[in-house]
Amino acid sequence: MRVPSSVPAPSRKRKKGRFRLFATSALVMSTAMVARPAPAHAQQATAERRAGELRFDIPAGPLDGVLRAFEAATGLTVQVALPADTVAMMDSPGVSGTFTMQAALERLLDGTSLAATMQPGSLVRIEVRRMSESVQVTGQLPHVESPKYGSPLSSTPQTIQVIPQSVMAEQGTFALSDALRNVPGITLQAGEGGGASNTAGDMFNMRGFSAANSLFVDNVRDDGLITRDVYNLEQVEVYLGPTGSDVGRGNAAGYVNMATKTPKSAAAYTGALSYGTAENKRITADINQPLTIGEPGSWLSGTAVRLNALWQDGGIAGRDYAENERRSIAPSISMGLGSPTRVTVQGQFTRQDNVPDYGIPSAAWNEPLTPTTVLASRAVRQENYYGSPNVDYDRADQTSVTARIEHDINRTWSLRNQTRYNQTEREAVVTAIASGASFVQATETVTFSRQANTRDNSIISNQTYLTGRARTGSVSHALTASVELISEDYSAPGLTGVGTRAAESIYNPNPFAPVADFALVPSGATTDGTTRTIAASAFDVVNLTPRVQVSGGIRVENYDTDYRAVTVAGVVTEANAADTIFSGKAGLLYQFSPIGNAYVSYGTTVTPPGTGNFALSTQANNANNPNVDPQVSRNIEVGTKWELFQRRLSATLALFETRNTNVIYTIDATTVPPLFNQDDEQRVQGATLGLLGQLTDHWNVMANFAFMDGRQVSQNAATDNMRITLLPEWSGSLWTTYAVRAFSFGGGIRFTEKAYVNTANTIAVPAYTLVDAVASYAVNSHLTLRLNGYNLTDEVYIRSVNNNGGRYMPGLTRSVLFSTQFGF
Repeated sequence: MRVPSSVPAPSRKRKKGRFRLFATSALVMSTAMVARPAPAHAQQATAERRAGELRFDIPAGPLDGVLRAFEAATGLTVQVALPADTVAMMDSPGVSGTFTMQAALERLLDGTSLAATMQPGSLVRIEVRRMSESVQVTGQLPHVESPKYGSPLSSTPQTIQVIPQSVMAEQGTFALSDALRNVPGITLQAGEGGGASNTAGDMFNMRGFSAANSLFVDNVRDDGLITRDVYNLEQVEVYLGPTGSDVGRGNAAGYVNMATKTPKSAAAYTGALSYGTAENKRITADINQPLTIGEPGSWLSGTAVRLNALWQDGGIAGRDYAENERRSIAPSISMGLGSPTRVTVQGQFTRQDNVPDYGIPSAAWNEPLTPTTVLASRAVRQENYYGSPNVDYDRADQTSVTARIEHDINRTWSLRNQTRYNQTEREAVVTAIASGASFVQATETVTFSRQANTRDNSIISNQTYLTGRARTGSVSHALTASVELISEDYSAPGLTGVGTRAAESIYNPNPFAPVADFALVPSGATTDGTTRTIAASAFDVVNLTPRVQVSGGIRVENYDTDYRAVTVAGVVTEANAADTIFSGKAGLLYQFSPIGNAYVSYGTTVTPPGTGNFALSTQANNANNPNVDPQVSRNIEVGTKWELFQRRLSATLALFETRNTNVIYTIDATTVPPLFNQDDEQRVQGATLGLLGQLTDHWNVMANFAFMDGRQVSQNAATDNMRITLLPEWSGSLWTTYAVRAFSFGGGIRFTEKAYVNTANTIAVPAYTLVDAVASYAVNSHLTLRLNGYNLTDEVYIRSVNNNGGRYMPGLTRSVLFSTQFGF
């Protein structure tokens, strides 16, 4: 086998259908090939044996070595459409057993985003896998985009759940929060007692811990209170458990990374039109075009542009008056595709203009949500809207720009630098239910809280990664080192003049009742925060033997947070927190066979003051006081991962325990200063099971189930051993489709048990189960029609309850969505 370090660009032909590459950024930038002919005796042997089966025993290892072993076993010549340094960076699971040559190739290429095609004679061509016509779950096993992971997902000793774009398209998923419903243990937040206009957007808990400040785009933290759309995403990656070595200061939950679309070397033109219940209208477009510039074979000849666009407008099934409108455009350009040096510049510009909905009074539910809830005397229509749509609004603008340079130093080492800037501005005026006392039983009316909030978040990050492979004797290493500089800022000026609204009947509220004295102006109060971070990390995956792998990583991070708050009266509060923190992880994996392994891993995360929202406190017994110790989370996990059904299905099982320590317990709040210690903790013990891939060529499945027992370990007898908030004990989801010729049918079930909202476990979100379905028909290679049905049983349920139990957000009623998907 001969893989060139630099190769000429191939001629470009228009490809029919819709193309999607499930590959890392290095792979999608490779475009050419050169090969040497096989010896004559090998060609003769191939002609005789190609149709039959052979016995293979090729162990897992670097892809270039595995392909050489395949050549030796078969007499074929492998022609690879990738630079040699790219191939050397890739791992193959190997192949063991009796297979045809084609079947053996498919197995040794699993997880690599490459496809093999048998050519005339003794030639095999290997190239980047192209996107299929349909939006099915492909047989390709999941992978992650982070350069910090030096081994395939199947050999990574950690629970990581991947939601592919194909599944999101099948489900008719538009928002990140909907995509995350595929992951058990994630619960949406409803905010604080009032309107909580400063906690809207994608706010949720993972494994019982707040995931605030734990959203990432292309491995960069993505601050900002906005509903994130999935139209420009290749996939969503959910890293569960303490992962401070990956991303630095955070929480015990883990984090979510959104991998965005980038230009590819093949032309593709796709889009979708959707219309559904509540007059939901949506248009998306995805245009990828290689450019003919520069001399053939030159660096500029590997240039392509891509444009993703979105427009959506419509209501919410089962909710009166509430509306969501989003417009977004994401242009990008890549240069040097297929060369040792690639440059990508991409942007995304999003505008959101919603009529907000902050739910209905807890008195409207069919049973008390809290011990003190007073119910209305008769049934309340769950579609009732208690906001003021003529004056309420939720507007947000988000601008992000990313520049990435990647250079292959040689066959085994690559350098990558990425700079990303993101700014999110949001302003909202809301009418909400402040608490359970907002319902007046004597008159059966509801009083309203009028609130306003504006906030500006910005972040600029520069990351430099050095990745490569090396050997020390017989031991191989997959190494990653990185340096990161981050600057984060936020500003939240106060607003006043929100007006007042008279009480309304709980049964027949008038959303267009007048709001008196509405004249929004700055109040003079403001809150500002900044955090500057310098971090360095190193990771190594060590293959001690073909069966034993040891991995580990460490991150050292120095941060400096400044906080300043000014009240309306001009009282200034300032605070500063600065420290150097360390996070790490380690894993040991044993490979039973090419398709299965078992592992044990350990990881930590540090949560210093001000991590979640930049807010520092001067109160002595507050977790955000700069003088208290940071919370430290530790996770130990034991699991097993298998690639089943001819390596088309990924199956994972994990048992874990997460402990979050240094939690504050106040002994006496009346003393000055308050008497407290940090001896409380939170503990979650659980198990997760996941499946993703294909049971047969026509049957696709994604399933995730979790059992999690989260408890408070407290000196307070009232809360000790109580369940951690927003953590259902049992939860799970199943999504499956089956294709018959041009038709595809399927559906899914999502269930979640009761989850408590407060530490005393007196306020709960009731359990619920939802059933969805999908049917699609491929009219031809360019057009697919799809019909989605949601909540087919029309279950009446609650999506979220606010922290004092005064209001809740009703679940979506039965609804449908019709979509047409086209591609050329």
